[in-house]
Amino acid sequence: HPQLIMASQSNNSEIAIPNPSGRTITIIHCWSAPRSRSTALLYSFEARGKDTIALDEPLYRRWLQEKIRGGGDDGSNGKSYGISRPYAEPFLKGVAPDDEDAEKESWRWEREKKCFNERVYDAVASIVEQNSSSDGGEGVIFIKQMAKFANLFDFETNYETYTSSSSKYSHEHEQSNQPSHWKHEITNLATKSNIHIRHKHVLLIRDPLSVLASWMGKSGQVHGNNPHPDEVGIVQLLDVYSKIVGASMTKNNANNPNSASTSQSGFNPSVVVIDSDDLAAQPRQSMQDLCSDLVIPYRDSMLRWEPGPHQCDGPWAKWWYHDVWESNGWDIDDDDDTANNTGIHHPRTQKYRTVPPSLLPALRMSTPSYTFLQTLTTSHRQRAF
Repeated sequence: HPQLIMASQSNNSEIAIPNPSGRTITIIHCWSAPRSRSTALLYSFEARGKDTIALDEPLYRRWLQEKIRGGGDDGSNGKSYGISRPYAEPFLKGVAPDDEDAEKESWRWEREKKCFNERVYDAVASIVEQNSSSDGGEGVIFIKQMAKFANLFDFETNYETYTSSSSKYSHEHEQSNQPSHWKHEITNLATKSNIHIRHKHVLLIRDPLSVLASWMGKSGQVHGNNPHPDEVGIVQLLDVYSKIVGASMTKNNANNPNSASTSQSGFNPSVVVIDSDDLAAQPRQSMQDLCSDLVIPYRDSMLRWEPGPHQCDGPWAKWWYHDVWESNGWDIDDDDDTANNTGIHHPRTQKYRTVPPSLLPALRMSTPSYTFLQTLTTSHRQRAF
């Protein structure tokens, strides 16, 4: 279990970042491997306020459906690809399991029946509506994504892929619930509302040794203690990085054949790489750097959140999120004698350094990808300063 510390208050409530002219909604796609503190980062962005909407893995349901094509469409046989989840059947049906939480949690399961693009449309529409009743301003949509979902995402358009075969397994058959329909609806809404939508990508990485050591707890109880490297997802993160850079190069070359999409230092502005160990060790500085790279305002509220379940949680949360539910923010190293042990803190010195032999193949495959991606982090670029 993580050591838990209360996140303290600061007088520096916001660092202003110049915004482009006009109203802009920034959609942040945060790609990570499991066990990388991605839910804590999700809560950080949710805590920014009403102008930010957090979405928890809106591609998860389609990914699981794709994995069980050899089994029943209702999730009753979800092992044809070696994938098994205790919540598969209710998740794919969009109906809460028959337990004590069924009535109050039914809306979470129903919400997951919407495709990725519809969820994004709902978020954009909500921000547009809030802005129309206020003084306007910018908006942020933070989308937590797992690297293993990347084959369902079009990095050229930054929306969910859609093919003739996807509807059978991914969404209901009505045309109004297809990804292509909602992509066009987002474009129409942005045009009608005179807003600019820009997409940014974040890769949240973590030392694979720590990821795999963490896997032996609750993760192993949910889907076994011998994960395939694809389940770990660190190798896929390198593929995600390649796709993001490739899409950026294609767009830049189309606009300016002589442009360079990557600086001499290796930094590509279309993707931000952050090590979750940096985030845990220096949360305020890491969050400020992240927001600066994303060109959005930093807010101190991002360092704290309410303990317990959150509005943005997917319905699978009660199987996975117990640790983060017990916290109320990042561990902030401030001179505050009132701080107590209810925040997230994983200093590098406390990492587990052993994994069972069965996980060594996944470790060997994941380490080179992590080593390369680590060189792209802000902390690595600033190491000489």
